[in-house]
Amino acid sequence: MKKIICMILAASLLMSGCSSINKVDEEKVKDITDKVTKTLINSTNREKAERNETHTINADGLSTLKINSSVGDIKINTHESKDAVIKLNISAQTASKEDSEKMVEDFTYSLEETSDSIELDTSFLNKLAENINLSVNLEIALPGNIDNIIISSNVGDISIRSINGKYEVKNNVGSIDIKNSKASYNLRTNVGEIIVSEAAAYGNSEFTVNTGDIKISLNDIKDAKTIKASTDVGDINIDIPNNSSYEAVINEFMEKEKTISNDDKDTKITVRTGVGSVKFN
Repeated sequence: MKKIICMILAASLLMSGCSSINKVDEEKVKDITDKVTKTLINSTNREKAERNETHTINADGLSTLKINSSVGDIKINTHESKDAVIKLNISAQTASKEDSEKMVEDFTYSLEETSDSIELDTSFLNKLAENINLSVNLEIALPGNIDNIIISSNVGDISIRSINGKYEVKNNVGSIDIKNSKASYNLRTNVGEIIVSEAAAYGNSEFTVNTGDIKISLNDIKDAKTIKASTDVGDINIDIPNNSSYEAVINEFMEKEKTISNDDKDTKITVRTGVGSVKFN
């Protein structure tokens, strides 16, 4: 959370001095800054209570995981079992231990299994008082047959390891960190970093950030049709193999558009920064 706050404050200072950033983006960052700052202030000198739960689901024949989260970190990994194992840590902080325990006890979420998916909803169903801090952290282990990851999160970091397939991940405040995968990616965060490493891309992929850096290291793009990366405020660093076939169009802050190509130009790459630098290797 401290990393997120530093990123928001840095973006706010930068945007206050850059007339090229549109008004809508300034308002988004200011709104998020106010909300997160208020949360940090209200969480001091408060009593914490926790509740931990674990669910095991036979995931044989399932292909999709859907998550809807309000506040909390999400960690997903793969394992050899045919079961999906979902661990939840529900915590609350209020002015009294009794109130925190009651909030944790009363909090409800939904976990459903459909014909092809697991659907987990830990979003807040009721409006919380301003002086309450509630979060739901998730640790999930999946079998290899679940290859479609769909996540919508408001606040929290998202970390995914060794899942091949398709990603549709949207985050409001927090990083998205994916490692050791082969997939098509649709990753978006309003405030935070996108990091993809030791990975391969296929089909169409898009990485979008409002305020934050994008770091992409791909070891294989031969099956990728398009790769798009853009940030309004932040730097972009993309590494691809030297023998890749691509055409990259790069629009960098304060620089003229340039095109870099190699071999038959099979993969179309577009990179854009509103304010920030681009490294394309």
